Parts: sequence; C-alpha cells; structure tokens
Amino acid sequence: MLGYLERAMELHDRRAPSDCEDPIELPSADAFDPVVEAYKKDVDRTVREENLKLTTEERPRYCEPAMAMVYKLRRAGAQPRVPSSKTE
Repeated sequence: MLGYLERAMELHDRRAPSDCEDPIELPSADAFDPVVEAYKKDVDRTVREENLKLTTEERPRYCEPAMAMVYKLRRAGAQPRVPSSKTE
C-alpha cells in the first residue's frame, strides 16, 4: 500500500485525461498515515491552539516582531563586511 506522499507524487505525475472522464481520486483527509502520525507526537499543539484563538486581524500583528527581526538580520547580512584589522 502506498503512503500518502507516494500516492500524492503518483497523482502529481499523472496526466489528466483530455475529456476528464476519469477524475483523479485523492486519498481522504482522514486517511491514516503512519509517517504523519509519527511526526504528530513531536508537535506542540498548544501553540497552534493559541494561534487559533486569535482573530484574523491579531494573527499578523502577533508575527510582526519576528518578521521585524528577520528583516533586520537580512539587512545586516547584506551589508559589506569590514575586514578585521588584527595584526599577528
């Protein structure tokens, strides 16, 4: 039996018929996948639940400080580096 990823790859590579008589059948959303289940045990669901409590307006504001740090680091990385003046 193919896993979810293998099945998705198979469906991705499959060409749709020109007359669409045979629609592509995807696995159901509740299909059991042992790989996904293995990763689930390591996921902290409290962060996701806290995020879902926020309104759609609050979610971007919650991420703004992190994004500001990302942009700051990008700018710092784009600046030319000054060679050190160490003398040995």
